[in-house]
Amino acid sequence: MNVDVSSAKLNEIAEKVWSMVLGLPLTPSKCDPARAEASAFVLGRVTISGTWQGSVTLGCSQALARRAAAAMFGKPPAEADSSDIRDALGELTNMVGGNFKTLLKGDCRLSVPNVVDVVPYAEVDPAPVEHQWFECEGGVVILNVLAASTGRSRTT
Repeated sequence: MNVDVSSAKLNEIAEKVWSMVLGLPLTPSKCDPARAEASAFVLGRVTISGTWQGSVTLGCSQALARRAAAAMFGKPPAEADSSDIRDALGELTNMVGGNFKTLLKGDCRLSVPNVVDVVPYAEVDPAPVEHQWFECEGGVVILNVLAASTGRSRTT
């Protein structure tokens, strides 16, 4: 099954979730892996199974992940520990993935999110893929939609 979801729709999903949950704006930006903030990401993944199979990953730079957790749990960033960060990114990934799932036709199910603490950018996905980049308070957020059949990101 081919997914025909525009980049604009993916941007809208990510921007709305980030804004509603954290009160932080996301701004689409150009992919720039050379940026210092993009050297490693806290990365969440949900898998979608059913009529369409694939996954949605959402990642952000480590400092931004800490600020996001602090915003979500109402505490200063210095008090957001690794458990808070994993919980916050897992919930954000679940919300973005769930919103994406509503765009799919047929019966699809969303897995429980899995969060990895630190993923070097080069290991976010082993194949060269298209994906969305965003800026948020000096940090970087990435969003991928990966079709299981090809292993490639689908963000047309």
